[in-house]
Formats: sequence, structure tokens, C-alpha cells
Amino acid sequence: MDLLDVGAVELARSLTPGRVADHLLRVLARIEERDEALNAFSALNPAALDDARSLDLLPRVVADRLPLYGVPVAVKEEIDVAGMVTTFGGRGNSNPAAADSEVVARLRAAGAVIVGKTHMPEFGQTPFTTGEWGCTRNPHDPTRSPGGSSGGSAAAVASRMVPLALGGDAGGSVRIPAAWTGIVGLKPTRGRVSTAPQPHLWHDLGTYGPLARTVEDVATALRVLASTAVRRESPPTLTIGWTLASPMPGLRPSTDIAAAVAHAARRLEDSGHTVQHGSLRWLNPVLPFLVQYHCAVRDEVAALEHPDRGERRSRRVAALGRLIPQVVFDWSRRSIRRLEAAVDKAFSAFDVLLTPVTPTPPHRIRRIHDMGYLRAHLISSPVIAYTSYWNLAGLPAVAVPVGRTTTGLPLAVQVIGPRGDDDLVLDVAELLG
Repeated sequence: MDLLDVGAVELARSLTPGRVADHLLRVLARIEERDEALNAFSALNPAALDDARSLDLLPRVVADRLPLYGVPVAVKEEIDVAGMVTTFGGRGNSNPAAADSEVVARLRAAGAVIVGKTHMPEFGQTPFTTGEWGCTRNPHDPTRSPGGSSGGSAAAVASRMVPLALGGDAGGSVRIPAAWTGIVGLKPTRGRVSTAPQPHLWHDLGTYGPLARTVEDVATALRVLASTAVRRESPPTLTIGWTLASPMPGLRPSTDIAAAVAHAARRLEDSGHTVQHGSLRWLNPVLPFLVQYHCAVRDEVAALEHPDRGERRSRRVAALGRLIPQVVFDWSRRSIRRLEAAVDKAFSAFDVLLTPVTPTPPHRIRRIHDMGYLRAHLISSPVIAYTSYWNLAGLPAVAVPVGRTTTGLPLAVQVIGPRGDDDLVLDVAELLG
């Protein structure tokens, strides 16, 4: 098979010193060919070819120890890459980052080549990847959205421009694009992956996470990125809960999504696991999430080099955030701790939980950044209903593809696991892959 089409782990095993730069040139040619239609990349890394040539000079014995040797990786715009501007999807910054973020440094140390940065809605505010710069399109149907906010990263992987990408997830922003483009996307346990030099990603809500076409590639990326040790063991017989209910009252998934979740549950049961249909006792997540969201955008706008250049909607959200007193923010954190405790207790009844990722297959592209605050919120809220709860809870959750609709659009399910057991959700995802 052409090395342009293999996954990250297989590529790292196949490349040897002397072949990395040549492979990267082919990757860049494919990006030039395919990205005009998709608009996944915001900028290519001008240092990528030099980095690839440096990898070509390594002794074979060193290269063989690097788990991502020569693998081209795309990185979401909110993550610092030395020498490139961290735009957060807007025009508010103009100076290149002086140093890599911790996650980028870890990728490089594992042998990866940072090929470029990918589009996101400004500050990752919506589950649609659009902005004043334009829109990113879904590789399966260019009239459809790849989701957001890591839509550029997902489109880059799904279109086979790169085998691995990095996104950020504060309300579903890795899992939703993964689901809508038919790839695997992991939101790790809160705190497992560093956000340095940023002190946090949307306060208690966010984390960086990998996107790839296989569970094996996501698991390898997690081992590279994780700040704490990652265990990989075959699971014993599990008790698996599944539900179509969501924390948003009255929301039900489409027929296609409901059938996909039920089919995935049957597949796990056929694998020898105990599967139970039920629901959780949801705590209301809306107010704590909205407080953290508005305060996060407020803080990110304030940190820009040119705050006045932010999109109109961002400035309005930031203005609302400035009206939130510290006592209310502190209340949101106490509410999140209560939600964490309730969720941890619920997981005593089962090992993992299976749910939809989104209530519908991919939406048509919406220029949501041009919409008013209330309209954008009403469109976005149902899309993140199944994902944002787990950001508040801080649990690991993975989106895994499980087929297509009759019109060829991707279908996916979400696997959520206990706190710190990212490996377990990946093991279950592997059974579904």
C-alpha cells in the first residue's frame, strides 16, 4: 500500500532514515492537491522540511525507538508551534510563538513532523468550523460540516492528508469532528495531557486530544502525549451500559444514530460482555458549562495581542463573561465537583457507557460565526448535548466510527469510561472498530 494511505503506527514502522524528507514532500503535494476543496489547513509549517531532513540523519537504531518516526502531524490553531502564529481561529495575534507547547514538544520528541496548523472557529466556540477566514468542508460530502471545533484537524485526517492530528475538546470539539468525518477521536481524562504553556483549556472543561483513522494510532498518540503513565491491557468481561438519553430534556437521536448505538451494543454483547440498556440520573449541566464557557472566551480575548480584531460574536461573548463575578465562577467549580462525584458513583454500576456522539449525522455547513448570539447558541446546544457533560465530569471519552447512513454519511458512537481509565475506552473502541 502507498505510505500516504497508511496509519501513523504503520508509517513509523515503515520509514527509515533517508526516506522521511521524500515522504514529506509527497505529503505536501497531496495537501496542495486536496486541501483547496476542503480548507482544513490554516498554515503549513515552513520548518517542516528541515525537520524531516534532520530526522533523516538519525542513526537507524535511534529512529527505530521513536514511536512516531517521520509521521506528519497536523495541529489545531490553538496550540503553540514554534515559529508559527497561534491564531485561535481569528486575527487577534500576529507574532509567532517563541516555543512549542508541551504537547508539540512531546510529538517532536517521538519523531513526528509538524506539517501545519488547522482551522478552527475562533476560540473553538462552536461545533462548526467556520470563521471570517471561510469554512472547512467534510471530506465525505463538501456541502456538510466536519464538525468543530477541531474540524480542520479531523478533515485533514479523514481525507488522508495526514495520518494523525491534534485537537482540543472543551465541549465535544475532538469527538464531534471525529464522528462527523468517520475517524477516531479521544478526549482524555482531565489532567492526563498537559496544556502548557497555557494554564488550562477553558478552565475545567478542556483538554487536548488526538484524532486518527485507527484506535491503535490514537492509543499510540496518547502514550506520547500523556503526562502520566498509560496502561494497555486486554479488558476482562465488562459490564457495559448504553443509553440514547441525553442531559438535554426532550432531545432524541435520529433513527440512524439510534440504530448505530443499538447495533454497537449488540456487537459488544456478542463479544462476550454484559450489556445493559438504561440511563443515568443527569445533573443539570447547563449553567456551570455556560459560566465556564463565557469566562474562557473572556480570558482568551483579553490575552490576544489585538483584542479589537476578534470576531464580533467573540467580543460579545467576552463582554458577557466580564459581567460574571468571581463568586459565580467559584459556584460553577463547586457544581462541577458535585457532578464529578455523581458520575463517579454512577460508574460503580458499569465499566463503560455507550451513547451517541451527536443526535444527527453531519449538518450542512452553517456560517454560524455570522449569526446572532442566541441563534448560534440554539443551533449549537443540541450538537454538544451528548459530549459536553463528559467535559464537566472530566472522564475519558472516545468517538469511534461504526458505519454509514444510506446516503454515505459517517455514523459513530461514544464510549465513556471511569476517571483515569482512558485505556479501557480505547480497548472497547477497538472492539467496535
